[in-house]
Amino acid sequence: MKKHLLFGLCFAAAAALAAERNITVTASGLGQFDGELIEIGYSDPRTDAGFEVLGIAIIQDGEAAVEIPLSEPLLIELNLLAGEAKDGFKVSGIVEPGGEHKVLWDSSDEALAFQGGDYDSLLRAALDEPGEAAALSLRSIYMEYDDPVARLLALRAAWQDGEDEEQVKVMEELEDRFGESVTLTLLKVFTARRVEELALAIRDFTALNLEGEEIRLFDVMSSNKYTLVEFWASWCGPCIAEIPHLKAAYERFRDQGFEILAFNLDDDREAWRQASEDDYSIEWLNVSDELAFDSPVAEMYRVNAIPASFLVRTDGVTVGRNLRGKNLEYRLEELLKQEAAKEVAEEAATEAAEEDSGESPASQE
Repeated sequence: MKKHLLFGLCFAAAAALAAERNITVTASGLGQFDGELIEIGYSDPRTDAGFEVLGIAIIQDGEAAVEIPLSEPLLIELNLLAGEAKDGFKVSGIVEPGGEHKVLWDSSDEALAFQGGDYDSLLRAALDEPGEAAALSLRSIYMEYDDPVARLLALRAAWQDGEDEEQVKVMEELEDRFGESVTLTLLKVFTARRVEELALAIRDFTALNLEGEEIRLFDVMSSNKYTLVEFWASWCGPCIAEIPHLKAAYERFRDQGFEILAFNLDDDREAWRQASEDDYSIEWLNVSDELAFDSPVAEMYRVNAIPASFLVRTDGVTVGRNLRGKNLEYRLEELLKQEAAKEVAEEAATEAAEEDSGESPASQE
C-alpha cells in the first residue's frame, strides 16, 4: 500500500523533472521584520558561500513573495536575514513547479514554519518521527515507492554524503531514469566532497575501554594495515544485526592486519558492558566516553545516526564507509588482493631493473 500512496503524483512523475514552471513562496506574519530580506536557495558546495540563491525579497507589511522558475521538485532553504541574526531564522521544505507554498511565523516557537504540497507533507511526516524511525521511514520511501520523484526527494533528505552503498545504488538507478537533475547533481557533488574530506580528516582520539585502559586510534592504525572505526550502541537494532558480520570479518582478516575499534554511544555503562560481554562477546577493541551523541568523538566524525563506520588505511586514508553485511569482507578481500598484486608488480620491477643494470651473459664472455 505504501508503494501506491502517491498514485496521483506518480502519474505526473515522468514530466516532473522536465517542464519548467514558476513556484511561488509567500511569507506572512513577519511584521516585526519589516524591511529585512528573505532568501530562498539550496546548499551547494560548488559556490563560494556554499549556498545557491534562487530568489530574494524584501518584507513589507509583514509579507514577502518570491517567484522562481523551477523544472523539478527541490529541497530548498528559506533564510530570514534579520539584521545581526542573519543565520537565526531558517526553514526547509520541498517546493514543486507550479505550486504555491507558504512560510508563516510561529510566535509560540519563535520560528519559521513551511507549508508545501504533497511531497513536502510526505517527507515531513517521515522526518517528524522520533529517533531511528525517521531514517527507517525515509528508507522505506526511497527503496519501495513507485513514484521516482518521491524516492529522489527522500534520498536527498536521508543522504549520508555517499557513505551508504545502498543509497548510492538507488542514486545510480534514479540517474538512469531521470538523467539531468539538480538534486542528483548535488548528491554526486556531496559524495565527491565527502570523499576528499575524509581522506584528510581522519582525526585521532583516545577513549577508555571497559577495563579503564586508554586506547588511541592512531596507535591502533599504526599497528595494522586496516582499521574499522565502528560507532554503535546496545539499543541500536541495526548495530546489533551487524555484529555477526563483524565477527566473520574479524576472524577472517585479523591475522592479515585488520583491527576493529568500536566506539560505543551508550550513556549507560552497564548497558554497554552487558551488550559487549554478556550478550554478544565482542572480542575487538571497544571504547566509549559514555556521552552518547553528545560525545565530542561522534561530533568530530559527524555521526548523527548509527551504525556508522570508517574503514581506514594505516596512513589515515578512508577506503570504505558504512560497509554493511558481507560488504566489509568483500572490501577487505579486494584491498588485500590489490596490495598483494602491487607487491608482486614492485618485486618484478625491481628484478627487471637489476637485470638491466647488470652485464649480459654475452658481454661477460
